[in-house]
Amino acid sequence: MALPEPHGSSPPSIDQAPRAIVARQPILDRSERVVGFEILYRATSPSMPSALEDPEAASSSVIVRTIADIGLQQLVGDRPAYINVTRDLLLQVRPLPLPPDRVVLELIEGQVVDRALLDVLEELVDAGFQLALDDFRWRPELDKLVGLASIVKLDIRAMDESDLREHVARLRGRGIWLIAEKVETREEYEMCRGLGFDAFQGYFFARPDLGSGRSAPTHKLGALAALADPAAQASFEELERVILRDAGLSHKLVRLVNSAFVGVRREIGTVREALTLLGTVAVHRWAMLLVIADLTDRPNHLLAAALHRARLAELLAGERGIAVPDRAFTVGLFSVVDALLGAPLTELLDELPFDERTRRALLDHDGPEGRLLSDVLAFERGEFEACDERGLYLQTFAGSYRNALDWAGEALGQLG
Repeated sequence: MALPEPHGSSPPSIDQAPRAIVARQPILDRSERVVGFEILYRATSPSMPSALEDPEAASSSVIVRTIADIGLQQLVGDRPAYINVTRDLLLQVRPLPLPPDRVVLELIEGQVVDRALLDVLEELVDAGFQLALDDFRWRPELDKLVGLASIVKLDIRAMDESDLREHVARLRGRGIWLIAEKVETREEYEMCRGLGFDAFQGYFFARPDLGSGRSAPTHKLGALAALADPAAQASFEELERVILRDAGLSHKLVRLVNSAFVGVRREIGTVREALTLLGTVAVHRWAMLLVIADLTDRPNHLLAAALHRARLAELLAGERGIAVPDRAFTVGLFSVVDALLGAPLTELLDELPFDERTRRALLDHDGPEGRLLSDVLAFERGEFEACDERGLYLQTFAGSYRNALDWAGEALGQLG
């Protein structure tokens, strides 16, 4: 029996798919708390849904329709949404039909800065919008633009450390909130913290933090190893024994199965009843999620990323028929487990009885599930052109992405 679906989580038809391809990337503060999401989007051609238009041709109607279809709450929760805008968009659409208390306008680099642009930006700031400058590089003629901005994003891959230090010093004195972009490693994160950045964007947060000298938490992996064992998936009795060894896990599983999220219509009180009602595959998966949630003291956004990636991989595997959905879910989930547990993935895999196919998928992105994981990672980063070149049907991908967001948000609430 497959993992129980929340209401309304089945993939949409192509006709229901959004008219823009949308992903999100978290922005984290110095405590690694999510303080916003950049919304990455591309408009699509109605006649050729997989063909990408020029990003600057995306109109406000596309942005607004996408936000209305998906919902800001689902996309970003109570955090602000950073939305890329161009000079042409801001001049052509007045007033801008976006909520100023929920949206940060991110002016992309390379725009002509003239009196017309400054005038409309002044109007927007007066209306309550925050202005962020993307991929910023200081030039004297940009002084008035900086005066309207409250946030500046610096691409750490476009500057050396000396340039970054100079920009931070110049902007810090003007009360600007500074975001370091494209922070991909823990070393880069620590460098940017030292320079005085306020927030960070990139995939450093999904890398293990090994700076504290912690070793792999092998003493905590017994239950997870037993649940990851392929034999446990096939054995009702063995799965029951594994869960019953941990009273806390047993209690959480029974409470979860009684929740509206899983959809059981009568109260149950034992693990055996849960197994009987849901089947070993569903109970196995939820037990594994509960163990992972209990093992880590890392921020919730990491667990949310793991759940979203796992669900997205599962949905895509079922739609495309090129990978095994249950195995794809496991690969997606464990692709973040090194960051969750603060240990190298190779060490963790030595403690977990995965077969060679799953190991290759996780370590080398090899095999059907590994290639699917690679596609998911590209989409997460907003590399839509690369996805298109791989022959992916992006509107279907976007629909699954939206459903996975919904599922992960509800699942995270149950695991908490």
